[in-house]
Amino acid sequence: MNEQLTLDRIVFTPQENEAMEEIGAAAIAVVQEDFGTGYPHFEGGVDGGLAYHNGYHSLSVANGSERMATHLGLTATAILTAREAGAAHDIVQLKPRGVMERESAGWYAEQLRGRHVPAVAIEAGSLAILGTEPVLDQQNRLTGQVVSRLEFPSRSAEQVAYSVACADLGDLYAPIGPYLGHRLWQEIKGADPHREPPMEGLVGFQRNQVFMANNYQYPHPAGEEVFGRLRSKVTRYQEDILRRLEAGEIHSWQQLLDEDLAFANRHA
Repeated sequence: MNEQLTLDRIVFTPQENEAMEEIGAAAIAVVQEDFGTGYPHFEGGVDGGLAYHNGYHSLSVANGSERMATHLGLTATAILTAREAGAAHDIVQLKPRGVMERESAGWYAEQLRGRHVPAVAIEAGSLAILGTEPVLDQQNRLTGQVVSRLEFPSRSAEQVAYSVACADLGDLYAPIGPYLGHRLWQEIKGADPHREPPMEGLVGFQRNQVFMANNYQYPHPAGEEVFGRLRSKVTRYQEDILRRLEAGEIHSWQQLLDEDLAFANRHA
């Protein structure tokens, strides 16, 4: 196979397809073993696992990357590349931002080189993982992703990267989005999924959630079509939660999670 071709001009052999799928499945298995299964059961993981960056999130990004790449009309090879890069994008955690993405991309590339997958697919998937690194402002608010700053060897590689970056925030405006956002607070405070985090400081975090809900723009315009269906409802809900937290109407962590799950069930 001519590896100088761009991603959209190659077709995986059955063996290459199998290799890609196996590496994606292996990535999900590693994430679940190290960080737990995540929502809804939060099983496994070292020391109880992580409340947000766990198997649920990795699988959600894999599925979302596939949806986004399909929506963009990418080839089967590019769609599979996006999916498996999404599966591996968070295989490294508990390290500084930038380091996690580089090491996750390195794991992905190393695994696939050993399976003789075409270099253009390895490069595209690695760049996609690097592109998921968040860009934060001075108030620690998410304003974008590194994908918008990268250079790509081809348009197909760029679209794979945008598919994965959009999918990384694909649950932001989903029915379960506010619940998962509050699970991120739990993770930030160092509490495993089975321990209540402190409520102190949660109002400030919720202000950031409201800012993000109001201002986040998917790095590719099609991201809004694929993932933004409930933007207005999620934004209003996040604003209402902030108001109620500030008014002292939400008294406990469990009450907050129950509110989130009720919202998710209403809009499922």
